[in-house]
Amino acid sequence: MSANRTSAGNEYYYIDQSRPVHIWRVLLDILLVLLTVGLGAALVMAYLSTGISPERNWVFAFFGLGAPFLFLGNLVLFLVWVIRWRWWALVPGLTLLAGIGHLGTLVQADIRKDYRKEEDAGAIAARRKDPSRLAVLTYNVHGFTYGQTRHEGYLRTVDSVAAYIRRLQPDVICFQEYETMQPSDVRRIDSLYRDWPYRAYNFVYGGEGDVGYGTAVFSRLPILEARRTIFEHSANSLLRADLLTPGGDTLRLFNNHLQSTQVDERSQSRVEHLEVRGEEGTRQFVRSLGSRLRANYRRRAVQVDTVSAQIAASPHPAVVVGDFNDTPVSYTYKKMRGGLEDPFINAGNGFAYTYNRLFSMLRIDYVFHSPLFETEAYRSDDLPWSDHNPVFVRMRRAEPAAGQ
Repeated sequence: MSANRTSAGNEYYYIDQSRPVHIWRVLLDILLVLLTVGLGAALVMAYLSTGISPERNWVFAFFGLGAPFLFLGNLVLFLVWVIRWRWWALVPGLTLLAGIGHLGTLVQADIRKDYRKEEDAGAIAARRKDPSRLAVLTYNVHGFTYGQTRHEGYLRTVDSVAAYIRRLQPDVICFQEYETMQPSDVRRIDSLYRDWPYRAYNFVYGGEGDVGYGTAVFSRLPILEARRTIFEHSANSLLRADLLTPGGDTLRLFNNHLQSTQVDERSQSRVEHLEVRGEEGTRQFVRSLGSRLRANYRRRAVQVDTVSAQIAASPHPAVVVGDFNDTPVSYTYKKMRGGLEDPFINAGNGFAYTYNRLFSMLRIDYVFHSPLFETEAYRSDDLPWSDHNPVFVRMRRAEPAAGQ
């Protein structure tokens, strides 16, 4: 090995001329190591969020919200380290392996499942005659005003949503952010949903007759009783309805609209409106964002505890639906699901998302059902009429095991 010796003061440096030093490779390795450790730790924090109430510590919940991005980031780093044949691949590899149970709530890769396949008219007619089968749709419709500034646009959205729902023919329809602005809107909706004569509403605003804003249930099944909860310090609500099934049983439906995190592209624009610019403006924005996140996570945790207690106490089989505003890697998902079935796991295929903004990476709308039912189909179509996608689930009352 030939080497040159150079000196600086009393210090000596030896440079191996046969193996030139590539600073950029060193810097790249350092960057990759930092990313590997950082994203791995963040994903572990997301896993821990499922068991820690945001009322106690909201920081874990923030990592849970980013779980889909963290899974993807760790997967990319795992592949990078494998290609480079470095032992650092173990860090993202083991981190991903530790969360394999969560991964199934985000993506399903069973090619035998065709969750977008629609029923034809004959299949729909057969389903509606079968007392053991039930189809439920949940949809946050954004007040029927998404991308609309005039009442004519609102009416077009109302018509488009109704046409889509009539094509699928669910037995029960659950709306969040349902809104009617005037009596003529109510009459129009009544004419579009004649096949769902049983209605219940929980209006957070308005409430004059059937005019208002909140949650709503339209059903072919008779509604025996409806209970309404409007959560404190919030525009969110729970509409609970007991439904009489064709078989004579009672089914308890929970239609939820839980507290939003309220973080979107508008958050960044608020910086521009701060009175103090520059570094102080950034500090104000960060403090404001942190305060808002903390308050909203804690509000949602209280709401989740309230609803999950009612689900656990239900004397009837439960179907729990709605906009939960949280990912499957969260305290919200774990508490709300409890011992219920997640139809996406049972019948979904591909990557699941129901919020079509923020890179279409977040699944925050759900249908859960009692284990007394078996999932037949799951679908969630990307539609232009809201920032959320609907979730449509078909289920069948499970046959009792032999000897029961």
